[in-house]
Amino acid sequence: MKKPRTVAIIQARMGSSRLPGKVMMKVGGRPLLVYLVERISKARTLDNIVVATTTNPLDNVVIEECERRGIPNFRGSEDDVLGRYVSAARACDAGIVVRVTADNPLTDPDSIDRVVDALAATDAEYAIETGLPVGTCGEAMTWGGLSFINSVANTARWREHVTLYAKENPQALKCLFLEAGLESRRPDLSFTIDQLQEYLYTREIAGSFNTIDFSLKNLIEVADESPVRTVAV
Repeated sequence: MKKPRTVAIIQARMGSSRLPGKVMMKVGGRPLLVYLVERISKARTLDNIVVATTTNPLDNVVIEECERRGIPNFRGSEDDVLGRYVSAARACDAGIVVRVTADNPLTDPDSIDRVVDALAATDAEYAIETGLPVGTCGEAMTWGGLSFINSVANTARWREHVTLYAKENPQALKCLFLEAGLESRRPDLSFTIDQLQEYLYTREIAGSFNTIDFSLKNLIEVADESPVRTVAV
């Protein structure tokens, strides 16, 4: 059976409350958002990558950067992030939606492949790999799963945190929680960016590589050797 069209949708905006403008801060010599797009483009299961930003004028710079680099993009609600995902997925005819956030420039493309493969091989509607360092895991849902979540997620926190409904109500739809392999099972590490010190740490770690195409195993090894570490809380 042919795999459904698989699209990674990256939620990104300039108006972060804790670190405004972080999506345009430099990682590996380019804007964080661009670094993330280039890194996840290594996932073999992706047919397309779309940046989904907001209609807030602050995010004009996101659109301009995407247009300049030929990155497909979409604009939607700033507060209703779930609605933004649904509209973006519909616009690009996605059968499987990979959720990626611009907080996580070190998202692992191999993890993306594992969750997409799991969805394509089963009747599951949502899949996530658990136990990986924070900010690296793959997470995906079918169009039907996303549509269902959209129809029942009726609180502000469920609308803001796109897949939170599925995580809190796994009995409501068919969910797969894949366990990370032993060598990459490091939930004590974090590479997500919410604050300045986390950005500086992640920039330093990324700068240890002369490529964006490094494995999660290599990433963990570099983090373990770093004198500074961001720990998951």
